[in-house]
Amino acid sequence: MSLAQRDIFIKHIFSTVAPQIDSLTRGFSFGFDHLWRKQAVARSGIREGDRVLDVCAGTGELAMLLAQKVGATGSVTGADFCVEMLDLARKKCGMRRLNLSFILSDAKTLPFSDNTFDAVTVAFGMRNIPDTSLALKELKRVLKPGGIFVCLELTRPHVRWFRIIYEWYVFQIMPFIAKLVTKTAAPYLYLPRSINAYYPPDEFKSLITRCGYADVTVDSLTMGIATIYKAVNPVRE
Repeated sequence: MSLAQRDIFIKHIFSTVAPQIDSLTRGFSFGFDHLWRKQAVARSGIREGDRVLDVCAGTGELAMLLAQKVGATGSVTGADFCVEMLDLARKKCGMRRLNLSFILSDAKTLPFSDNTFDAVTVAFGMRNIPDTSLALKELKRVLKPGGIFVCLELTRPHVRWFRIIYEWYVFQIMPFIAKLVTKTAAPYLYLPRSINAYYPPDEFKSLITRCGYADVTVDSLTMGIATIYKAVNPVRE
């Protein structure tokens, strides 16, 4: 499958599952997804008044937390390439957050000038971008010098005994339940495969560095089920 074909496939996956994705994500993760997002925001270093871009924004869950963090003097732009997900994000947020907006955009070709944002965030989205390096470089382009990159991603557990239970759950139980709810198991057959196929934390850390970021840190959450990556767009002298 080419990169372009994979883009189309992934967009279709999210279009299909969009109406149920919030409830399924919250249920399948036992609510940990919300806690992980809160941890990502708390550890981000993002401050009141910052201008933040949240890519792969989905239904706006992380973007809404970020909007609270930056306050009325800051702004958050949520970008996603799936219309159905953005429609849900806009309905969910309504007029509650005047500092929050959403746009339809591919993370690899963002419609912003260089050095626009104080921070760029991604939650559970990097592994869904076929050309990771291209996306990382594009996110760095729109970051101001000294700006912060924060990525929250699903990863394979590093605790061996737990990994056995985890893989049974994500490969067997989740697709079975998803098919009952959505009439198709495809999105939740794709999910565990995408996690297993993606860079493990040490390799992703190296890739972030190779793409020009500095001060890359890696924080494992919940026995390695999720990982927070943080980096800085270095200031060039």
